[in-house]
This record gives sequence, structure tokens and C-alpha cells, in this order.
Amino acid sequence: MVDRYNPQVIEHLVRPRNVGKLERPSGAGESGDAACGDVARFEIGVSSNRLEDVRYKVYGCAACIAAGSALSELVRESHLLRAARVSKADLEGELGGPLPEGKEHALTLVLDALHKALEDHWNREAGTMLVEGYGKAGANG
Repeated sequence: MVDRYNPQVIEHLVRPRNVGKLERPSGAGESGDAACGDVARFEIGVSSNRLEDVRYKVYGCAACIAAGSALSELVRESHLLRAARVSKADLEGELGGPLPEGKEHALTLVLDALHKALEDHWNREAGTMLVEGYGKAGANG
């Protein structure tokens, strides 16, 4: 049983990457855990089917903050489908191994927020394609 945080978790906690908001996100998603009150929000900037920029905000425990930072680094500049396929195991690996018992929800929370941001982007693109016609791709690919 893991009873303390790995050094990678501490690194992401004290030096979080990609925190903040995008001026004009291509997609945004939020997820919350009613059991503990943690909330994560991801905003993505997409160009040519790649995540050009990723920003997040987390209101919650240390594990959630670190997981948001690690996930933003893991998917930044990735193809959208690669970003969508990131798993809990991938994120655990980025954080140096399993989180302490009772903190595993952090992985689900941030992954869910990212997936909702991707879904929001795809919904916006589908709307653009319907308005402009199927033969044209949306501005953000």
C-alpha cells in the first residue's frame, strides 16, 4: 500500500504546469466529485487536430492538483485521438506510480474533465460543419 506521495506528485504540486484559462478555448470541460468536493476544469486549444494548448484549474486535494498538471503535460501538443486515449495507467505512470489509498479519484476526475473538453470541441466542430457544409472542415480541424 502506498501511504505517501511519489516525488513526481510533489513536483507537480509545488510547480504545477499549464494552470489557468485560455482566452478562446476550442473546448472546455468540467468534472466534480460530490464525495469530496474536488472540481477540475480543462480548456483546450486545437489546431489541425492537435492540442496546441491545454490549461486547467483544480479546486481540491493535492492529488487532484498534481494529476491535472501531469495530464496537461502528457497531452499537450498531442493528436486529439491520442489525448482521448490516455488512461489512468498512463497518468499513474506520469505521476511515478499509484496514488495513496483514497486518492485514486483524482485520476478519474481530471481525465473526465479532459474528455468533456474534447467532447465540447468535437460538438462545436460538428455544429460548424453543419452550418458551413460537410465538405469544409471547421477552423480548428
